Amino acid sequence: MEKDQSYRPRFHIQPPQGWLNDPNGSVWYRDRYHIFFQYSPDSPLGSGRKCWGHYTSPDLVHFTFEGISIYPDHPLDQNGVYSGTAWVTDQGLELYYTGNVKHPGNYDYINEGRGHNVLRVKTEDGYHLSEKEVLLENKDYPGDLSCHVRDPKIFEEDGWIHMLLGARSRDSHGGLLLMKSKDRDHWEIEREFFPDDFGFMLECPDYFTIDGQKVVAFCPQGVDTDDWHYQNIYNSGYLFLSQEISAASDETLRKEINTRDFREWDYGFDFYAPQTFETPDGRRILIGWAGVPDVPYGNGPSIEEGWQHTMTLPRELSLRNGRLYSLPVRELEEARSRKLSWDKEHERLDSTCLDIVVSADAAGKSLHLQINEDLTFTVDGKSKMASLTFLNDTGAGRSSRKAKLEASEGFRNARILIDRCMIEIFLNDGELAFTSRYYPADKTGLSLSIEEPYAVECYEVGDTITIS
Repeated sequence: MEKDQSYRPRFHIQPPQGWLNDPNGSVWYRDRYHIFFQYSPDSPLGSGRKCWGHYTSPDLVHFTFEGISIYPDHPLDQNGVYSGTAWVTDQGLELYYTGNVKHPGNYDYINEGRGHNVLRVKTEDGYHLSEKEVLLENKDYPGDLSCHVRDPKIFEEDGWIHMLLGARSRDSHGGLLLMKSKDRDHWEIEREFFPDDFGFMLECPDYFTIDGQKVVAFCPQGVDTDDWHYQNIYNSGYLFLSQEISAASDETLRKEINTRDFREWDYGFDFYAPQTFETPDGRRILIGWAGVPDVPYGNGPSIEEGWQHTMTLPRELSLRNGRLYSLPVRELEEARSRKLSWDKEHERLDSTCLDIVVSADAAGKSLHLQINEDLTFTVDGKSKMASLTFLNDTGAGRSSRKAKLEASEGFRNARILIDRCMIEIFLNDGELAFTSRYYPADKTGLSLSIEEPYAVECYEVGDTITIS
């Protein structure tokens, strides 16, 4: 008998079975988007082989699972093909990643006993890979760093190819390691940088330019919660830089890379390890893992179905009001299969795969939205505080998350995308985002209640994921 798959999403990237986490190697190459990701096919709990899975898409809406791309079959990645990035050259596509090794013995696996190596594979067609090349090992990194140096991001700047790596020092401070190369084969240390107040590890670094603004992004681990900041055990976000990261002085970086100016990408329970890439028409797209490591809440219902975790929807970034806004890529509107009728007298919608738009006639108002009897999303027009709250165990242990509107006056609009067990909320044209897993008892439809007489448009979203 086949397992029940009632919670499996229809329009989010997910594993065919097993465990999915960090997106890697997101890139447009040869008329197609390639999204690689960390993948444990053997268990929905993440045990067993740690590989790279592979999805492709012609349009950022319809995705096809292409199978496992990279297996942990080399002495320097034998315990896992970990996070990395893609780089397009005149000769083809190059994939850089961290090869994980755990040596047997009585080690702490922080300062001793672990290998984090940078490996590379090449491909001309995006599917068939070359032999693995080892570019860097722990012995090639500065001696004050722990074994945890990982997640290479490749970019070109000032005539050099650079590699930005997340790092943990031997005395457990989080930082960044910047390396450079002329030929992408031989790498030298350019600088290491450790800010004062970003916990014990900076994971999954990214670096890009949008509308002329330099942006560095990463995932700090070990930063204490401060009211509505850093509410998850591990968080992810970005900072603006005034100049190129390779040219900036340590004094400039120390001034600009700090917790005070760090802006989080998402304030929900399930968002981590995002990666950005560029479309052929120049848009900057962000996609993340709809999960967080080491959390006290879970995904029991999807685990029972034999799989765990999804990607977030691809999000288009824009620079406005001194911050980055994010909204689902405009192409997603093509996935709307039909418009559903809704009014306050007939609140039920006969679908759990929905794209809902709520609009106020003026800015500065409040919002109280309730889904079924178990989830509320509110915006207080006076305090400008937005809150996502689970009222019972349909959150599988999730409780409440909040964030403050700082660039606008109260509620103006919201885009709410529900995909069976996934919910992504974008507030005020993408100023704030909340991503969470959600397990409603009713798998056939939901009730939507909005206190104010706002304009509401509801669309059902069709299947966009192909898993053969």
